[in-house]
Amino acid sequence: MGDSRCRHTRRRRMGVGSPRWHGTSVRTRLTIVGAGLLTVALAIAGAVVLLVLYRALTSSADAATSTRVAEVAEAVSAAAGIEPALMSHTESIDVVQVIDSTGAVVAASSGDRHEEALVAPLTAGERRTEVDAAFPGSPTEYRVTVQGVATPDGRTLTIVAGAAEGPIHATVWTVFAVLSVVFPIIMVAAVVATNQLVGRTLRPVESIRAEVADISRSGQARRVHVPSTEDEIATLATTMNEMLDALAFAREQQLRFVGDSSHELRSPLVTILGLLELSRRTGEPIDANTVSTLLLPEAFRLRDLVDDMLLLARADEHGLTPDIEEVDLDDLVNDEVARLDLTTDLTITATIVPARLLGDRNQLARVLRNLCDNAARHARTSVDLTMTSDPQVATVAVADDGPGIPDADRSHVFDRFVRLDPTRSRSAGGTGEGGTGAGGTGLGLSIVDEIVRAHRGTVTVADSDGGGATMMVSLPKPPADHESA
Repeated sequence: MGDSRCRHTRRRRMGVGSPRWHGTSVRTRLTIVGAGLLTVALAIAGAVVLLVLYRALTSSADAATSTRVAEVAEAVSAAAGIEPALMSHTESIDVVQVIDSTGAVVAASSGDRHEEALVAPLTAGERRTEVDAAFPGSPTEYRVTVQGVATPDGRTLTIVAGAAEGPIHATVWTVFAVLSVVFPIIMVAAVVATNQLVGRTLRPVESIRAEVADISRSGQARRVHVPSTEDEIATLATTMNEMLDALAFAREQQLRFVGDSSHELRSPLVTILGLLELSRRTGEPIDANTVSTLLLPEAFRLRDLVDDMLLLARADEHGLTPDIEEVDLDDLVNDEVARLDLTTDLTITATIVPARLLGDRNQLARVLRNLCDNAARHARTSVDLTMTSDPQVATVAVADDGPGIPDADRSHVFDRFVRLDPTRSRSAGGTGEGGTGAGGTGLGLSIVDEIVRAHRGTVTVADSDGGGATMMVSLPKPPADHESA
């Protein structure tokens, strides 16, 4: 166990699993990576250049010696005698020998040792190329072409032509030395250029970062400068501005929500605390009539407001997650019609058709209740519920004959704590646009919107035939095979 713990500690200290470039700037990282890649590329390029050069030099030497051997072999085979030019040195050929079958040198180029053969004799018709051939005791090595030739008199002679390997090696090493000097200069220049280029490229990014940091510190809703380059930096600045706009809007919404919710919470609390303080000062208990007409409605309003705010907060954080089950939407509509008949003096009309959905029964019931309560508060004489159904969508429309909603205000109906025209405000029936329960909270239609969207549906506002407003909810139906199953 102790050894395992030690190995684990050593592995952690060595940085396994930790970021390799921790604390290093992007500019430095790119410069190091670029230098590394350039070093590898230059090393490969240098190796290729040296290999190609060596192969070219050796191929040239082999071609020259092979040609000389062929010329001498042709002269020997024809018994025409070997011309002196064929046995002379050139820039490419440093040694020429003719050797008999015993290894004795029959003829050699001027300056070569006639008594020593450079290679062993071959049989007639045999041909090969040898490297690192050298005279005994001599440091000079040759790359030679050797061919065995039969003469007209029946002898076998070996023709040898060789090129010294020293000049070939010297040329390759000279090029290597030049590359060793030039490549580091190229690499240093490239590293400096890369560092400067990356710095210039990242300068707009740093400028955007500094602007965003300044905006964060100041708390002001501003935008960063978008360069006119129409490249990735411009796209980044545009995206950053979109994010800043979204954050500014979210902050504004949050501040407004906090202010509105504080105001809404304060109203019932003031009422409750006022009555309690009055009872404490007078020493008289609160009578049952005050409890039923003031305390309980305000307490219910406070409870509903807290519940609505918690629901919307959960929706903002994680989204609503309906408990999916089969729901008969027509039963829920029928229940709301019966409730309105019992609790209001309005004329309630309904057109109900069978419709089965997959959804959360309690949440869908809350949608219908909020819509019906909203319509009942603003209706003058009647509320109408109309259902329609097709194979894909079931729709419920709740219409009232109240003052209606202007077109300009319909986009704000589902915002939180929104109250529109005073004729549709809390004073008109007690709750305000989207309110629920006694006193209203201004959150009812916001909750409707959240629940409907969680069920992949839509909710819209239109005019009603009676001159009021129509709230229309459309919800998707399950596929026919699921419904039949």
